[in-house]
Amino acid sequence: MAAVVLRPGWRLDGSALYRHLEQLLPPYARPRFLRLQERLAMTETFKQQKVRLAQEGFDPARVPDPLFLLDEATRAYVPLGPALLQGVLDGSFRI
Repeated sequence: MAAVVLRPGWRLDGSALYRHLEQLLPPYARPRFLRLQERLAMTETFKQQKVRLAQEGFDPARVPDPLFLLDEATRAYVPLGPALLQGVLDGSFRI
């Protein structure tokens, strides 16, 4: 998972981001999940709070931020809703 902060007034274009990452990263290095945040949470020593983000996982019921999933079939990052989450959990949607 990658935490992403967009510039004010910008929105995520899942297809364009997929194409961009496809040029920069090999398939195994592309984040499967994206988490859009208003700002990155930092510790008192200005380090990212990665442990807290990892503990929260990718359950939309637990995570207040918008979540997106890498969909290789559509070659885009798509919003992670309850139906797609169920597909990931039961293995019908392969990540």
